[in-house]
Amino acid sequence: MVKVILASVSIALGAAACANTAPPPLPPVWSASYAVPFDAMVGCLSAKPAGGFAVSAPDLPQDGVAVIAFTPANTPQARSAYTVRKAGSSCQVIWRRPGNVGGLDWLDGEARTRADRCGNS
Repeated sequence: MVKVILASVSIALGAAACANTAPPPLPPVWSASYAVPFDAMVGCLSAKPAGGFAVSAPDLPQDGVAVIAFTPANTPQARSAYTVRKAGSSCQVIWRRPGNVGGLDWLDGEARTRADRCGNS
């Protein structure tokens, strides 16, 4: 009887551990520090963009960190996103997108231009 209970518990724990594993984050394409408050940068980057782009509402996985998807409206599978980290009274922006997807240098440029505009306002 004890063996059956131990086996059941082991299986349940193993299944729970597998269910909670998240894929590793994408490697950064670029990062930059900006002398603007965290809240201002998050608000600016999550504002509706001009042109053919879409943004998500900020995901706040932990205090002082926000993740904001920024994708071309016609290519949402690009999974590109800003990660904004609070750094005292300023912030750091990290840009990530799938590294093995070719031909997205223009998207990296658009993302950097948008972040620079938000960081200089």
